[in-house]
Amino acid sequence: MNYYVASIFLASLLQTILAELPPEETFRELVCEHETLVLSCQKGYTIDIREAIYGKTNPLYCTQEGNTMNHCSAGNALDIVKFQCNRKETCTLRASNQVFGDPCVGTIKYLDVTYECIAGNIQTKSACENEVLDINCPDGSYLWISNAIYGRMNPIICSGANRNVRSNRCKSDKSMSVVESRCDNLQHCRVPANNQMFGDPCYGTYKYLEVDYQCLDRMSGRVLAIELRSKFSSEVSGNGTGTDAENLISSEEKR
Repeated sequence: MNYYVASIFLASLLQTILAELPPEETFRELVCEHETLVLSCQKGYTIDIREAIYGKTNPLYCTQEGNTMNHCSAGNALDIVKFQCNRKETCTLRASNQVFGDPCVGTIKYLDVTYECIAGNIQTKSACENEVLDINCPDGSYLWISNAIYGRMNPIICSGANRNVRSNRCKSDKSMSVVESRCDNLQHCRVPANNQMFGDPCYGTYKYLEVDYQCLDRMSGRVLAIELRSKFSSEVSGNGTGTDAENLISSEEKR
């Protein structure tokens, strides 16, 4: 009897706790063909792609005179968006045939993405300008870069009386791509925090490199690249996978 009562109590308690947890919020972004889609999560959270469509399935979006096709979509859109954006804090994607292929020639298409922001075990490390950022993961795990900034977005980081600051709102557009190329899927990496590596986004301002990263149990990016390569190889003859997407995945396989 006591066991039965205790079971009911625990079940009720668990139900109450779960009911009080905040639900995961779903976000949606849509841009027309030739525009750039931007996805972002707050610090400490990363993108988890739920749905993605490149094509035209709703006649109300991105209308143009002469459009006759309203039921087309690229079969590889979800895979490409997941590959580009999952586990990152921010992500930009060009809505173009070069990335996704052209599922309906002559029709103005759109990129429609639904995603959630998932809390992750994200670590942050920074290095002041002209220092070297050194990040490591334990044995058996590998680096996955969630976000990177070279510039100055926080007035506190790398501040001091002898450090000139003309702007607290600048960052290099190459920040993420440079750090990803040097660190993703490795156990340890070193990145020089200097203008030679990233360019100078704010001349005369003392900058820093700040990187958010996770240590994953497997080389997720490389495994995903190989999986996607096999998918795309079978789809190329069918719907014309975009050249940019194929090149991106090929570069991941070679790391």
